[in-house]
Amino acid sequence: MSSEFTILKIFEFLEDPEYPSIGPHLKLLGFTGLWHPNRNSLIGRFKQVLFYVTITFFFSQYVKCFINLNPDSLKLILQYAPFHMGIVKSCFFQKDYKQWQRLIDYMSSVERGQLVKNDPKHYEIIKDYIKRNRKVSYFFWALAFFSNFSIFSEPYQKNQINVNGTSIYLNIFDGYTPFHKEPPGYYFSMSIQTVLGHIVSAYVVGWDTLVVSIMIFFAGQLKITCYYCRMMIDAANLDKSHRNIADCHRFYTTLVEYTHLFNSLISPVMFVYLVVISVNLGVNIIQIVEIQDDIPTLVSSVLFVVACLIQLLLFYWFANEVTIESTFVSYSTFESNWPIADKTVQKEVALLGITTEQILVFRAGPFNKMSLATFIAILRASYSFYTLLNSTN
Repeated sequence: MSSEFTILKIFEFLEDPEYPSIGPHLKLLGFTGLWHPNRNSLIGRFKQVLFYVTITFFFSQYVKCFINLNPDSLKLILQYAPFHMGIVKSCFFQKDYKQWQRLIDYMSSVERGQLVKNDPKHYEIIKDYIKRNRKVSYFFWALAFFSNFSIFSEPYQKNQINVNGTSIYLNIFDGYTPFHKEPPGYYFSMSIQTVLGHIVSAYVVGWDTLVVSIMIFFAGQLKITCYYCRMMIDAANLDKSHRNIADCHRFYTTLVEYTHLFNSLISPVMFVYLVVISVNLGVNIIQIVEIQDDIPTLVSSVLFVVACLIQLLLFYWFANEVTIESTFVSYSTFESNWPIADKTVQKEVALLGITTEQILVFRAGPFNKMSLATFIAILRASYSFYTLLNSTN
């Protein structure tokens, strides 16, 4: 059945019937070592060591920037801030690993249980949101791949620029490496930066598409909740109507519980991301404005900014979708065949309608709602930061 959910046959090997929604995402996270059901294997241990090496390398850049107070190093961090967010995302994922595992196990049990029922409506809704999930995820993976290619090739295009008789060799990251800053040591250093940069990029892409996919899952399950509510009244069987109402309430409250768990996992990360991306967009726009007669660099810079905007939009678009879908649940209880039921059942329907009125909202930190309105506000803040930096130049 999982093969029917595959957008392209070439990606079929990524599917996992145990995790209908997020099989490909767990395989990507497993490849990077963030998802580690079997950490005791030799490969699992190697990935964990590689994780700590990567974290150490990037932290060495922050330490160098803080100790030396080098504006160029700080500018480099701000320029490639989305890569550095991979450190934040991976560290938080490891810190809350058991909670992520609990959430993922819940998603797996819900979807597999629904698919086993062979209900055409269940299958239609699940098939629809999984297809949507795959389209978004594979598009973002492809975008990240081409964006990385342009970013990691950019320094070589600017190298060997003579200024007062000296040559300039640019880096992507300024972490510690035991090599000289000029060739041949420079190329060894860049090789390390490229490898570790791709690893961090995989952390970012894996975390981002997993989060977006879970948002799509919740939006789809809210549609299934509406379906349960519409079909809960059985005119021929009063007891069955009581059970259906109880099942609807149980399913909804459990779903809300896990949305709160999910929000607690992503909220601190999204708050840091909110601040970082606002600054990063302003810095990159200034660099684009300053580029003259350098078409390859202009193209790669524009592509990087577009990738950042799409990355940000995905979070806020699908978070907003969950909020919208949550408003329909209460209405759907009264789309059931409740007028033919007796007064006791009608009271239960009315009570269910009241208890399902909660509007689900994901937050970036304690104050910022993840919605399209907030996305527009972030763009305005980025532009304001750009004008501030531009006026100080």
